[in-house]
Amino acid sequence: MIRKSYLGAMMASISATIGGTTVVLTRYLMPDSDPFSLPGIRYGIGALVLLSLLFILKKNKPLELIDWMPIILLSFVFYVAFPWSFASGLENTTAARGAIVFTSQPVITLILGSILGIEKTSLLKIIAIFVAITGITVTLSDNIGDLAPNALKGDFLMFLAAFCNSLYVLNAGRLIKKYGAFTFTAWPMFIGSSMMMILALFFGNPLGGSLSFDTTQWLVLLILAIPGAAIMVSLFMASINMSTPTGITMTVGFNPLSAIILGAIILHEPVSSKILFGFLCVMIAAANLEGCFLNN
Repeated sequence: MIRKSYLGAMMASISATIGGTTVVLTRYLMPDSDPFSLPGIRYGIGALVLLSLLFILKKNKPLELIDWMPIILLSFVFYVAFPWSFASGLENTTAARGAIVFTSQPVITLILGSILGIEKTSLLKIIAIFVAITGITVTLSDNIGDLAPNALKGDFLMFLAAFCNSLYVLNAGRLIKKYGAFTFTAWPMFIGSSMMMILALFFGNPLGGSLSFDTTQWLVLLILAIPGAAIMVSLFMASINMSTPTGITMTVGFNPLSAIILGAIILHEPVSSKILFGFLCVMIAAANLEGCFLNN
C-alpha cells in the first residue's frame, strides 16, 4: 500500500508539472489580455466545472458561517493576489526564468512555517534551501536582453506569487481537512474568481478586448481553466494534508522542468547554461528535501 506521504508528494508533483505548463500558456496569452481578466475568466471557468461536479456527485458540504471570513481571506490570497502577481510577472519575464523564481516557495514556506511553529528546521533542510537559493540567484544573473527588458520586475512579481502560494499552504490545511479537498477547491476558486472579475471591470479590460481571443487562444484558455486550474488545484489541495507544507511546496521543482521544455518549444525562448544550472540546483534541493519529508 502506498504511504500517505508518498501519495501526497506524487499528487503535488503532478500538480507542479501541470503548473509549469500553465506558466508557458499564460505567457502565451498575456500579450492579448491583462493580469485581471485572464486569471478571472480562467479560474471562473474552472470553478464552474468543479461546482457542477460537486452538485452532480452530491459531494457539496455547506460552508459554516464561522469559517466564511478565513475562507474569503484565503480565496483572495490564492485566487486574486496570487494569479494577479503570477500573470503580471509573466508579462515581464520569460517562462523558464519565472518558473525557477517561483520555486522560491519552499524557502518562504520554511521561514514562515518556522516563525509560526508549523515547521521544524534541520541541517539538511537548510543545506537544501541554500542550494535552491544558489540556483535561483544564478538564474537571475542571466542576461536575457530584449527578450524581457523588465525581467527584474517580473522576477519580483513571481516571488510575490510564490509568497502568496506559501501563505495559503500554511493556513489552508485545517479547512481542507474539515470540508474536503474537492469542496475547498471549488468554493474558494468561485469566490476568488468572482472577486477577480469585479476588479477586472475597474482595472482590466474584459469587455473591451482583453478576452477577444481567436479559436486557438480560446482552446489554450480552456486548457488553462480545466486541467490548468480545476485539476491542478484539486490535486494540490488534496496533497496539502498528506505531508508537511515545505514538503509539498518542494515538489514545485517539477514546475520549471515543464516550463523550460514548453517555453523553448512553444515560445521559442532560449535555454541558457545559467537557467539549466538553476534548474539543476532546484531539483537537487527538491530531491533532498522530499526524501527528508517522506522518511519522516
